[in-house]
Amino acid sequence: MPNNEHTIKMDLKKQDLLMFFKPWQLICMNTLWSSDEGLSSRDVWKPQENEISRASVINFLEEMVLNGVLEKHEITGKGGHRGIYKPVFDEQGTRQYLKKIFTERLDQL
Repeated sequence: MPNNEHTIKMDLKKQDLLMFFKPWQLICMNTLWSSDEGLSSRDVWKPQENEISRASVINFLEEMVLNGVLEKHEITGKGGHRGIYKPVFDEQGTRQYLKKIFTERLDQL
C-alpha cells in the first residue's frame, strides 16, 4: 500500500522519467517492467553490475516499496530469505502515479 509520506524527489532540470529516477535507477525500473514475474535484487542489479553496487540497488528497491511503486514478497531459498520485487504499475501507470503524487503535493501549497 502506498505511503503518504513519499520520499521520491523531482529534478526539474531533467526530462521524462529521469526527473524522478537516476539513469541507473531507470535501468532497474525498465528491468522490472520488462519482466512478467517478480525479480530478486540480484536479477535487477545484473544488467549493470559493473556500474553500481548491489547495495545501492537494494536500497533503491526498498525505497520504491515504501513509496508504493514496487511491491515485495519474501521467498525462502538457499542461504535464507530474499525479496522478490514487482512493479505495482506498468511504465505508463508509474508515470500516472508519479503525476498524482506531485499534483497532490502542489495542491498543498
